[in-house]
Amino acid sequence: MRKELPPFLKSIARFVYYKEQRAKVFREITIRKQQDELINEYDSAAKKVIVFLIMGADWQTGVDKISGGTISIVSLCEETRKLKAIHGAEVLMCTFPNQHLFLKHSQFKNSTTVFRFTQVRNYFKNAESVLLHVPEFLSPHLLHNLKEADKVFLKSRQKVHLNILNQNILLMPSADEIVMLKNFAGQLTITTAHQQYSNIHYRQLYNVPLHKFSVWISPEKYYFKQFEEKQNLIIVSPDSHPRKAEVLLLLQSIPNLIVQVIENLTYEQYKETISNAKWAITFGEGLDGYILEPVFSGAIGFAVYNEDFFTEDFKDLNGIYPGYNLLVKSIKKDMAKLDNAADFKSFQKQQFEVCARSYNYQTYQHNIRLFYEEKYTYP
Repeated sequence: MRKELPPFLKSIARFVYYKEQRAKVFREITIRKQQDELINEYDSAAKKVIVFLIMGADWQTGVDKISGGTISIVSLCEETRKLKAIHGAEVLMCTFPNQHLFLKHSQFKNSTTVFRFTQVRNYFKNAESVLLHVPEFLSPHLLHNLKEADKVFLKSRQKVHLNILNQNILLMPSADEIVMLKNFAGQLTITTAHQQYSNIHYRQLYNVPLHKFSVWISPEKYYFKQFEEKQNLIIVSPDSHPRKAEVLLLLQSIPNLIVQVIENLTYEQYKETISNAKWAITFGEGLDGYILEPVFSGAIGFAVYNEDFFTEDFKDLNGIYPGYNLLVKSIKKDMAKLDNAADFKSFQKQQFEVCARSYNYQTYQHNIRLFYEEKYTYP
């Protein structure tokens, strides 16, 4: 019956029936007040505005959601803010339209306030140019979630530039959805996190300019520990996979090995944990933070090669298996062989050097600068 109610009555019904909704309403009264005060730190007369859209808070708890993609978007926002001399814009972060509000990401260190999207049109009334950065998995829902007043505001600007943050090629919108976004915005671009899908093929496939950002991950950001300082600990990515349970049982059979699936940690707690780990295994994309960050912390990483994310130089790298059958057959034996200082350090050094060639903070900053200069990798 509630499904047939008009929207305003649905809101009332949710407030009555769900204590979580009542907590959200009262919580967001405070958040909105703080957001309205903090927006005054920006220049309301600004002619250019850059907005990074981010996932909203958890409905039940009001806590922000942590992921590598979230940290990456916050990093891009903070790096963009440093480049005002290039783009001349006010830079802010907002929750995706219609999602639950929060004021600041609390699970990792950052200096970025999170506003609500309606503040953009209400505060920056003189903006002539608006650039929206939208995560790939949220981009198909943008037009549906924008309020009509937001659409009117954007359509009345001289320039609207929409950039899709492609951090996972498997989550990209369809070609038809990209056309719809392109029709809405005067300018559409795509920026990428991985080299493997930063190429002319995807430029032609999506038929919009493509530019490689890369990600914030680089060696100097982690607590590197030597073999002698580490625990016999393997950290496991939280991703689901059909063979994860099988691999975990195998790892748990190794004497004195501590197996820890990463969950319910702040980012600083995670960084401390991976610095103590000898080993890491990911069941996700393969070339992701659950490999790169432990390797930059002195661990040895294990993964299955995924051609959507790994570049060719990882294909024959020790620890990167061509499939799960070989991983299951070999990982226990490989770990036993490497569990001594000399072999561990030699193996780890090789992994570290390959990862460091692909992930460099200075290159990341340079790539962001080129984007705002409109010097795209594939224009």
